[in-house]
Amino acid sequence: MSIKLIASDLDGTLLSPDHLTVSERTVKALREAHEKGIKIAIATGRTLSMIYDVIDQLPFADYVIYSNGAAAYDLRKARVVYSHPLPQSIAADIVDYLDCREVYYEVYAGGKQYSQQSKQQYFTNLNLPQEFLEDYIRKLYFVDNLAEFAKENVCEKVNVYYFGNPRLNEIREHFEACPDVLFTSPVAGDIEITHTGVDKVQAIDAICAELGITRGEVMAFGDADNDLGMIKAAGYGFAMENGAELCKREAEYIARSNEVDGVARAVERYALGKKPRLLVSACLLGENCKYNGGNNKNPAVIALSRDFELIPVCPECFGGLPIPRVPNEIIGGRAISKNGEDFTAEYNSGAEKTLYIANEKNVRLALLKERSPSCGKGGIYDGSFTGKLVEGNGITADLLIKRGISVFGESEIDNLLDEADL
Repeated sequence: MSIKLIASDLDGTLLSPDHLTVSERTVKALREAHEKGIKIAIATGRTLSMIYDVIDQLPFADYVIYSNGAAAYDLRKARVVYSHPLPQSIAADIVDYLDCREVYYEVYAGGKQYSQQSKQQYFTNLNLPQEFLEDYIRKLYFVDNLAEFAKENVCEKVNVYYFGNPRLNEIREHFEACPDVLFTSPVAGDIEITHTGVDKVQAIDAICAELGITRGEVMAFGDADNDLGMIKAAGYGFAMENGAELCKREAEYIARSNEVDGVARAVERYALGKKPRLLVSACLLGENCKYNGGNNKNPAVIALSRDFELIPVCPECFGGLPIPRVPNEIIGGRAISKNGEDFTAEYNSGAEKTLYIANEKNVRLALLKERSPSCGKGGIYDGSFTGKLVEGNGITADLLIKRGISVFGESEIDNLLDEADL
């Protein structure tokens, strides 16, 4: 089933570790997906007023799911398409409880975040970047009395920033005993309180209904417990590699860390159908280009077509050597045949043509036949034609490595997959 909606959490997921920046690669991947007709939704615990800097970086985004799913906003039509706020009596009870305790908290209402100056003294930074905190404070709205504010306004969420508060267990136990509220802790030192039943997946369902699509056509990314619902419900549900262990256990897919553009990598592969390119010795794919006219067909190598666009190469054929041909081995850095003929020029030519293809195709990974005088990496035959190995590289493998291309043998597929960041 095709992907028609991509929904992504922000902190720890779509954003870089600075909590502010969407990487260039991520912007590009999401823009290409949008150009294919895939809708883009930001799904965050933040409220609407706190993410316009992110929207500026993703001007093509279609929806924002905010306050952990308490509301969803259509950016194109400038209207709320879903809302599940805290009932006013419950919001008032929550704030009354917090107001008489030495703890910093905020109230989310109408897409904005509200704070009380007298509570600022209880806020402690827990390793958040200073630039992010300064930006955050600039976007806060301050009221004199949050308790009165909660009684007079429709509230989406209440955020408690306890940061090791000695009364943490008391606070948690209190809200655990409240049947009409749901609380999550997406980051250390934070409790987010919404009405029971609020979940990002419910907001996604509302967007799906508007678009006429199913959950199976949704790609969702998240890293914390407040993302778990949408990750499990989506047809393509991704937990971030840097995310909570619970998310990773429950998710069908794992995306690479937000530090290495994990969202972009997954979008490129699953939504855009892009695969990393891989140079492969043609004989390993079953082509009869081996010196004796046969091949070295390897099912495990062929299976890599699921993860890579395979580009077959045979440097010896590129260099003009016939099939079949007298075997060669490397002696003193030169390609010498079993008959004593020097074919170094042909091997060098084949290596240069292989490098040209790699550069033209923007390939940075190669899987080449081990022990070959052209393709071997790390160990090659010693020139005695007795099967004895010595340390060294084949002529093509050596050139590719010197030009920055990572070369692997067929026994190193696991190492290849690790480096490819699949």
